[in-house]
Amino acid sequence: MSNWRWFSVFAVLILVLAACGDPGTSAAPGESDDPPASGSDASEPPATDGGAGGEPQTGGTLVFGGAALAASLDPALTSDGESFRILQQIYEPLVDLVPGTVDELEGVLAESWTGEPEDTEYVFTLKEGVTFHDGTPFNAEAVKTNFDRWQTFAEEFQGNAYYYGAVMDGFGPDNLIASVEATDEMTVTITLREASPTFLFGIALTPFSIVSPAVLEATSADDPATSTLGTDTVQGGTGPFVMEEYIPDDSATLVRNDDYHGEHTAYLDRLIIRPIADPAARLQALQGGSVQGFDLIAPGDREAVDGADGLKLVNRESYNTLYLGVNPTATDDSSLADLAVRQAVAHAIDREALIEAFYGGGGSPADIFLPPTSGWFDSVGEGAEVYEYDPEAATDLLEEAGFDADNPATVNFWYPTEVTRPYMPDPQGLHQAVTTMLEDAGFEVEPGSAIWGTEYIPAAQNGEYDLHFLGWTGDFDDPSNWYGVHFGYAQGEPAAQFGCDVDGLEAAIDEAESTLEEEARGAAWSEVAQLVHNEVCFVTLVHGDTAIALTDQVQGYVANPTGSESFLDVWLSGE
Repeated sequence: MSNWRWFSVFAVLILVLAACGDPGTSAAPGESDDPPASGSDASEPPATDGGAGGEPQTGGTLVFGGAALAASLDPALTSDGESFRILQQIYEPLVDLVPGTVDELEGVLAESWTGEPEDTEYVFTLKEGVTFHDGTPFNAEAVKTNFDRWQTFAEEFQGNAYYYGAVMDGFGPDNLIASVEATDEMTVTITLREASPTFLFGIALTPFSIVSPAVLEATSADDPATSTLGTDTVQGGTGPFVMEEYIPDDSATLVRNDDYHGEHTAYLDRLIIRPIADPAARLQALQGGSVQGFDLIAPGDREAVDGADGLKLVNRESYNTLYLGVNPTATDDSSLADLAVRQAVAHAIDREALIEAFYGGGGSPADIFLPPTSGWFDSVGEGAEVYEYDPEAATDLLEEAGFDADNPATVNFWYPTEVTRPYMPDPQGLHQAVTTMLEDAGFEVEPGSAIWGTEYIPAAQNGEYDLHFLGWTGDFDDPSNWYGVHFGYAQGEPAAQFGCDVDGLEAAIDEAESTLEEEARGAAWSEVAQLVHNEVCFVTLVHGDTAIALTDQVQGYVANPTGSESFLDVWLSGE
């Protein structure tokens, strides 16, 4: 950190930029009068590996490099993409996104369903002939067992059951779920307390995957003191791959489920996922042949893959946002309790410089939380405050709040280690750059770091940091998946991560969540966006470009803007 004090941030960023390539820029939002839709152009097929390897072949082992392994092997207790990469190959929800889209659903464990956004009752007809990997039959009672488990999670589990709390408005008998009934062996009826236009998209997420009731019982999954579901290699899913071995910090080995029920095909004999935290090391592993693919290529490394003999890039449409979490309640007597200080934080950060230095010139400044590729970008972003880079204004705001060189505004500022994310290619470098920007404006920064899955995520979500880096890759295209998931209240309590309890915010979110008509829904979420941006509950920074690097041997890989991708239909050519 001390080295950064001796250089201007511009000089430091120029040095970083010299080592980065230019992969291009994010696609601009299209102009359309159509209703909000997927970030992908519906007239074009989803991005694939682009290979022409002939007919699919069964067999072979694919070794894939991710940035980390799973934070937990219990899907309900995960919220990050690295966990999803592994667990969604093993476990399945009732419905899922159509591959390559963010706004179209298909049945997985549900053969069909009834229920519209304005309804409070959903009836799911389940697929027959499905068995869990342990041989237990899949049926309506299994679905009910899982939904009942999530709703009655012990308090010790609730902090990590992030998605359930966000989608279902908390836990217990007063949340969104009124009842879940097994109305016959293969029919489940879920009744909501009020209409939720995103309910179906919410339960398509990996944490809503159905686990074998026999496995839940055998692992004491409901007991925080004795549960082993999050750590043991169990056969509890219905997915195309079965967990054969899990070695923390080393590898997850999955083998094909030859009895898979789905219409898509698992061609690979084995899928091995290895955690390689450093992007440069991931590239070296690909070039050296120890992996056949990896995610989250560093912007400066794209040129080494794109067009290289035997290698290829599969680009994802940008559908993510890096943000600086701002929590005025994390520490006692925090200077961030003053709006002027939070505004100074926002004005101190040069987003364009971050893009040039750490994103290879790709990506775009994040004026609001939603990316320009969202169909809701224009309607939700209207009226939200954009704090442009203005270090002099930042210094003036601090002085107005009573802070100066002799009495600086002090903040702790944390970043994650042992990980890279689509929106955060170099956590430490970004932290150093933003720290310098804040210090140049007059802040005193106390730096901190923690390991991503086991330490950093729980602490951030529990509201322990003044400032912290996190980000979001959208799960589906609706503003509730961005603003609602992050700032929604759980039975009257604001999200601990931000401590953002702005007057009128809870009512605005409730109104937006329940508004069904398209134009009115955009306007309602715009009110929410204005409240959280104008009050600087966080500072949105960058929408990053992302890509997967593969050898030419890998065929059939379908990229999704959400970053959540299946290895179904992926195969290895004999070339």
